[in-house]
Amino acid sequence: MTGKDQRRAPRHKHDSVIEIFDVEGKVAATGRLKDFSSVGASFIVGDPVVMPDKFRARLRFLDKGVIEVEARVVRIIREKNSIHYGIKFDTCKTVYPTGERKDHWR
Repeated sequence: MTGKDQRRAPRHKHDSVIEIFDVEGKVAATGRLKDFSSVGASFIVGDPVVMPDKFRARLRFLDKGVIEVEARVVRIIREKNSIHYGIKFDTCKTVYPTGERKDHWR
């Protein structure tokens, strides 16, 4: 092993929110985003979450807006007080370009 990062896309550290949706479209869980790239992300939750094979999620960034993804879990690391999930994106689209929707208060 060379020690060189073998990832397909550079990772960016980020402390933001990820929302996981159930099959009915309701928020089933929220987590704290650790890092992300164009192909995946990792996040932390305090309580265990039953994750389906494929799921929908939203990532909220102040500088990039709200991004909606379809993803699957590729890694789970259990620690004493949290669970770390690594996910791979199947699809990714920007829902609101920057910040929240402008007509939200109408």
